[in-house]
Amino acid sequence: MKLWVVLLLADCVLVGMGLTYLTGLKLRIEERVAYGAVVGFMVVTLVGFGAGWAVGALSGSVVAGAALLATAISAAGWWGGVSQIGAECRDFRRRLMRPVSHPENPAPLLLLTAPSWAITAWILNRAYLPDGSGGVLAGHLSSWTDWQAHLTYASSFAHGENFPPELPTAFGVDQLPYHFGIDFFAAMLDRAGLSAFGGLEVSSGYLAFAFVPTMYLVGMRLFSSRAVAAAAVLVFTLFGGLGWLRFFHDAADGGWGIVWDLPTDYTRHHLGNILMENAVTGNLFPQRPTLAGFSLLLVAVVLMREAHQLRSAKLFAAAGVIVGLMPLFHVYSFAVALGLGLIWAGLDRRGQWWWFALPALALSVPVARWIKPLNTDVVVEAWVGGGWMQAPSYSIDTDSLLTFWWRNAGVFLLLMLVAQVWRGTLPRVLMWASIPVWLWLIVPNFVRVDPSHPWNNTHWFVPAILLGSFLVASVLVRLASAGWFGAAGAAVLFLALTFAGALDIWKAVDPDVGVWPHPIASGDGVAAGEWARDEAPADSVFLIGFEHTHPVPALSGRQTVVGYAGWINDLGVTDWPVRHEQARTMLGGYKGAEELIDDYGVDYVVVGPIERRAGVSEEYWASRGTLAFVRGEYSIYEVD
Repeated sequence: MKLWVVLLLADCVLVGMGLTYLTGLKLRIEERVAYGAVVGFMVVTLVGFGAGWAVGALSGSVVAGAALLATAISAAGWWGGVSQIGAECRDFRRRLMRPVSHPENPAPLLLLTAPSWAITAWILNRAYLPDGSGGVLAGHLSSWTDWQAHLTYASSFAHGENFPPELPTAFGVDQLPYHFGIDFFAAMLDRAGLSAFGGLEVSSGYLAFAFVPTMYLVGMRLFSSRAVAAAAVLVFTLFGGLGWLRFFHDAADGGWGIVWDLPTDYTRHHLGNILMENAVTGNLFPQRPTLAGFSLLLVAVVLMREAHQLRSAKLFAAAGVIVGLMPLFHVYSFAVALGLGLIWAGLDRRGQWWWFALPALALSVPVARWIKPLNTDVVVEAWVGGGWMQAPSYSIDTDSLLTFWWRNAGVFLLLMLVAQVWRGTLPRVLMWASIPVWLWLIVPNFVRVDPSHPWNNTHWFVPAILLGSFLVASVLVRLASAGWFGAAGAAVLFLALTFAGALDIWKAVDPDVGVWPHPIASGDGVAAGEWARDEAPADSVFLIGFEHTHPVPALSGRQTVVGYAGWINDLGVTDWPVRHEQARTMLGGYKGAEELIDDYGVDYVVVGPIERRAGVSEEYWASRGTLAFVRGEYSIYEVD
C-alpha cells in the first residue's frame, strides 16, 4: 500500500481520537481508537469534500491539504489528550495482563476482532482480481453489481471534477441523490495513490475493521458485560432468518458435501420470500454506506446515553453534530439516530436535549433534502392483500405479516420483546430507551418511501436490528447463566438465529463458489476507461450502452447520457425508459439522432461489446465522428 494512503488512514484515526478528547468523555484507549477511527473518517471526508468543492477538483495536493486541516481541527483535543494517552495505554496493558475471566480483560474484543479482520481482508482481497491480460474479474456478486455504481460515483469525484455533485449516470440531473460519503472517501484514497478499484477495497476495509470493535465496545459501555457485548456482535453479524431450513433440504438432496460448495444463499431467497439478508453479505459488504452509518449510529447512541447520565451539554452537542452530519454517509442510520434522539428528548424533557436537537436538525435537514431521491413519495399500504412485503407472483410461498417475519427473523423479534418484559434482563434506563426502536420494525411494514423497488424498505429495518441485537444478546446471556438447561436453550436459540447467516458468510469466503470470479472488464475495456479518464475533458458527455459493468464511467467518472436502469431508477430518475430509447436512437443513427445528440451535448460515443448488444451502428459513427481511441473490441469516437 502506498505511503500516502497509509498516512491518510492513520490521520483519520488520529483526528478522531483528538476529537474524542475534546468531548471530555472518559474513554478507554480501545474505545478512543475505535470511535475515533469512525469519527475521524467522517471529519476527514467532509473536510476533503469541502476542499474539493472549493477548488473545483480533487487532487493529491487537495487530499493532503484536507488531511492537514482536519488534523488542525483535532489539535485542541490533542492538547489535553497528550497528557492522558500514556496512562490509557498502561491501563490497557494492566487489564490485558489480568486473568482472561476477569471482567476488565479485553480478551473478547481481541478474539472477535482477529477473525473479523481476517474475514474482511479475505473477502475484500478478492473483490477485484486481475485476469492476466489487463482486465478485471469480480470475486463476488457484490463487486460485480452494487460496487460498480460506487466505483462510478467515486471516479466522478476523483477524475470527473464532479463539484457541485451531479448524478454521473444520467446527464442533466443536477444533484447526486445518494449518501455518497464513503464513495468520496474512496476517491480521496484514489487520489492519494491507489487505483479506483483499490479505493473501494481500502475504504470498505478501513470501516469494516472499525465496525466490530465499535459494536463490542458500545455493548460494553451500555451493558457493562463482556458476554452481552460479544453475543450482540455475533447475533448481528451472523443474523439470518429461517433460511437455514433450506440447507437441510439441500443436504438431503446433495449430501453433506455441499458445505464445501454451497449451492445458494440462505438469507436471501425471493422464491421463499426471504428478503432480510445477512448483515455482512447483504449490507456491510455490498451496500457500502452501511459501513459508515452503522458505526456512526452506535457512537451517537453512546454519546446520547453518556450525555444523559452525566448531564453534559457538551456531549449532547457532540451527539447532535455527529447525527446532523450523518445523512451524507447513511440516510437510514441517520433517521434512526435522529428519531431516537428526538423521542428520548421528548420523554426526558430535560432542557439540555436542545444541545442535541438544534445542531442535529440544523445540519441534517438541508443535506437530507439535497440528497433525497428525486421522486420520493410516502406510500401507506395496509397488509390487506399482502402489502409490499408479500411474496412476488412467481414465489412458491405466500405470507401474512407474522409469517413474513417468522421466515425472515426467526425468534429474533420475540427475544427482543422478552428482553423488555423479563424483569432484570435490561438496565431500567435501557429497557425504556429501547422501546422506540420498535417503531423502525413496525412502521416500515405499512409505510414506504419508495422511488423504485418496494423491497428497498428493508433498509429501514437493519439499523433497528443492529440495536435490537443487544437486547437479544441480553436474553441469551441470562439464559446461559441459568444452569445447564438454560445454557442448552441459549445455544439452540443462538444457532437458530445465526446458522443461516454463518452459511452465507462461509459461502462468501469460498474462493471458487459458483461463477466467481467473473469477468467485469476486459483489458480493452480498462484501456478505454483509462483513456476517457486521462484524455477526455472532465465535463465531457459520453453516449454508452446501458449495462452495469460498463468500464468507461466506472473508471473515468465522466457524465453519461444514461446508464444502468436499476441504479438510476433507485434514485428516482423516472424518465429512464425515455432516455434509453433516445440513447438507442443515437447509437443506431436513426431518425432524430442528430437532434438528440445536440440536445444532450454528446461529446464522445463508445463502441464496444455493450453498445453492440444495444444495437449501435458502427458505420454511422465511423462517418459521423472522429476516431479518438481504438483498442481491440473498443472504439471511442469524438462527435464532430
